[in-house]
Amino acid sequence: MKKSYLIFALVLLMLAAVGCSEATEKEQDGPFATLVDQMGREVVIAKQPEKIISVSPGNTEIAFALGLDDLIIGVTDYCNYPEAALAKEKIGGFSTPNVEKIIDMKPDLVLAGNMHQELTAQLEELGITVLTLAPKNMAEMYQAVELAGKASGYEDRAAELIEEMQSRLAVIQEKLAAIPEEKRVKVYYEVYSEPLMTAGGTSLINEVIKHAGGINIFADLEEDYPMVSEEMILTRDPDFILYPLFHGSEELNIAGRPAWQGVTAIKNGNVHGVTDDSTSRPGPRLVDAVEEMFGVFYPELK
Repeated sequence: MKKSYLIFALVLLMLAAVGCSEATEKEQDGPFATLVDQMGREVVIAKQPEKIISVSPGNTEIAFALGLDDLIIGVTDYCNYPEAALAKEKIGGFSTPNVEKIIDMKPDLVLAGNMHQELTAQLEELGITVLTLAPKNMAEMYQAVELAGKASGYEDRAAELIEEMQSRLAVIQEKLAAIPEEKRVKVYYEVYSEPLMTAGGTSLINEVIKHAGGINIFADLEEDYPMVSEEMILTRDPDFILYPLFHGSEELNIAGRPAWQGVTAIKNGNVHGVTDDSTSRPGPRLVDAVEEMFGVFYPELK
């Protein structure tokens, strides 16, 4: 009787072990992650990526901020931050990536932008997984970080990074609470001088200006980068004029334009160059840009 009982118990244990084994197998057979990217596409990631290519400078900055340095095998010619990105294999320009090279590098995951629909289709036809990150504002920036974290298995670091960014912005908002909306500074951001082009209400630059406590004088224009006339700028009379710092930008001589001498910003000496990439690039450095602009607008509150 005892022997029969032992045999029966052994059989039960063996069946349980088989069941556990099958359950584990099923878990391993499933995809690593299934996500909806920022183009509304369902993206299935079969396994945790070991080789990642970024075809967008903003996505490259997100990836490095998450600590994916060792997984990144390729970036664009324009991925110049952080410094470690400069040492990575180049796969072409932002709008002109080398598709053949990307295919030859056999990435597990490609991080694309909203201008890469054609590239995405080409790569997916060949079985290469593509995740599109295309944030247009700060909230979508947090979402992009979260998606990249889930896609790479770095969810904890993504949560930490989002919390860090939100905490830094909260400090600024707390300081800005003392300034009523109607007393906040009016800002003109000159993206380009010939023809005159500015940051409209749908641009990331507008988002940065707003979070820094400024009022973009062209926020009512529902374009990213609309062309404007000199008369429009003079009529709206900004308190501050900003422009992106890049090689040759010092030659713009905005403060010396004869017709602009009556503008409040020029009369008060408030024409400032600001870091170009961090201001317009959809990456974690948007928070750096907010802090920089806040310091320009309200130095007494720093």
